[in-house]
Amino acid sequence: MNAIDGKIQLIHGDAAEVLPTLLPVDLILTDPPYNEVNRPDNGLRVLTKGQADAAPVDVRRFACLLNNATTGSMYVWCGTEQVSSWRRWFVYFGLSTRLCIWEKSNPSPMNGQYLWLSSIEACVFARKPKAPFFRRCKSPVWRGPTQRLKGFPCPKPVWLMKELVTASCPEGGTVLDPFMGSGSTGVACLETGRRFVGIEIDSDVYSLAKDRLEEAASGCD
Repeated sequence: MNAIDGKIQLIHGDAAEVLPTLLPVDLILTDPPYNEVNRPDNGLRVLTKGQADAAPVDVRRFACLLNNATTGSMYVWCGTEQVSSWRRWFVYFGLSTRLCIWEKSNPSPMNGQYLWLSSIEACVFARKPKAPFFRRCKSPVWRGPTQRLKGFPCPKPVWLMKELVTASCPEGGTVLDPFMGSGSTGVACLETGRRFVGIEIDSDVYSLAKDRLEEAASGCD
């Protein structure tokens, strides 16, 4: 376990084992592996993120774990084939849900001569009763660019994570990302005055995210 600047807590471990040991947080914002990119694309150029999404999570199990780990809301990025599963289990636990979309303003042109561009990503929003929400009457569709980051295949952009953090977590509150990856959620928390707890099982990814967050913390002093 590592603490950064008193506001960031990083845990190298398995989210399934760590989550039951944590106190509930104000918001969960995460991008679990979902194994939707690492596959042949009908004989066209293969879409791949290396091993980034090679081990999909058990949606039923993690919906329960995440529900127990927050007093507020959850944003779970997922493949389009998983949207209905996440929503079904969140509804089972009594949460209100919405399908959210990130429309990429600079999508990859890969296979564009054969298919519509792959320019959107899906996220399931789930809210507990009385959880804070600071975007009155706004649409859950966000348009903006991707972000490149050395050492990470497909990081979520910090601008998007800041939008979600400020929409559903009060200033000074705590955000949890049990699949921390590149640490974009943590950077967003540092830049918006929230606390952050990140869990990552891959040792190399954990080290890279830790270095990134330490650098970001030094820039926020």
